[in-house]
Amino acid sequence: MKAISLLGSTGSIGTQTLDIVAQNPDRFRIVGLAAGRNVEMLAAQIRQFRPQIAAICEPDALPQLKEAIADLDNPPILLAGSEGVVEVARYGDSEAVVTGIVGCAGLLPTIAAIEAGKDIALANKETLIAGGPVVLPLRSKAQR
Repeated sequence: MKAISLLGSTGSIGTQTLDIVAQNPDRFRIVGLAAGRNVEMLAAQIRQFRPQIAAICEPDALPQLKEAIADLDNPPILLAGSEGVVEVARYGDSEAVVTGIVGCAGLLPTIAAIEAGKDIALANKETLIAGGPVVLPLRSKAQR
């Protein structure tokens, strides 16, 4: 079973990825989720997929997220801001990171995932266009 962290879980790529995970529970499990600012959707995803770690990019939304899942018996580690998204990307139990974050915001988490030895499923062209000179050598180095 492949352990996956998903960056951009509430967007189009993220929700489609979670649909695939839900249809294949014997093949995939969600370890980490990271979202922009959609607290309600992220809370629902946490309830359904029970990740070990989750982050919301908008730091002001963290208290609302904590409240939305306060009744869970075993809540995930909750983080906020770009630092929180980076932590989800490098989190220990994940084998692969799906990067569905829009724009250049996906660059630092992708670099963190590569440096942590994760497989990358990149659904973000900006990371390669803007960060290609940094990302590609890192990936080549990690594959050695």
